[in-house]
Amino acid sequence: MPRIEWRTDGPVTRLTLNRPEALNALSEDMSREFAAAVRRIARERSSAVIVQGAGKAFCAGGDLSFIEENRRRPERELAPRMRRFYGAFLSVRDLPQVTIAKVHGAAVGAGLCLALACDLRVAAFDAKLAFNFVRLGLSPGMAAWPLARAALGDARARELLATGRFFTGRDLLGWGAAAAGAPTAGEMDGVAEDLARAIASGSARSLRLLKAETRLGEDLRPFLAHEARGQARTFRGPDAAEGLAAVRARRPPVFASGR
Repeated sequence: MPRIEWRTDGPVTRLTLNRPEALNALSEDMSREFAAAVRRIARERSSAVIVQGAGKAFCAGGDLSFIEENRRRPERELAPRMRRFYGAFLSVRDLPQVTIAKVHGAAVGAGLCLALACDLRVAAFDAKLAFNFVRLGLSPGMAAWPLARAALGDARARELLATGRFFTGRDLLGWGAAAAGAPTAGEMDGVAEDLARAIASGSARSLRLLKAETRLGEDLRPFLAHEARGQARTFRGPDAAEGLAAVRARRPPVFASGR
């Protein structure tokens, strides 16, 4: 079964993370499927793309088995691997269409970064979001800092990345990082569809030029290179082992002090 699905209905395309049994956690197979889907969607005549997650969540972040596998790999292999992995999902930024993340349930770590990589977001008020990298004993990845800073502002981005605390879709809307919201996940579909069709009612050519203008000067490659080096070091450290163990046991992590 494909882990990434997409379908175009007139001016609107839906790009779906289809791994609901794992809350759409991102795996290496999904990264390849996602990048391939983006390349094909870029050739569609649609004007808007809704990025969504099947089932109960938008995306729970990186798959834990992928993270655990990385801990067993030599450090020299990890940096290029993480650049490819995160770069595949961030290719959503290369789409000429306007992209809308439909956020419900959990949007955590790399999953939250995927939502922020889209042009716009609509959010269920009760959605649970977090940049949980430090809580896993990892340095942030997937261009978390530039994406968070652009969407949330400098001070709030720093605080959320440093604490790894949870916040809500209602917060996202109140902070101006979401274009629209709804009380529950069940009401989100209509909100996202209405926004996508309102966008698509404009000139397709003008929209694509607008999209290109909004991306000027936003090269994330330097951030990805720096992050990949940091994650290559932290994957193999004791804090990542503790962070993963804590997630598995559903308890708070207890990290050793020191550098």
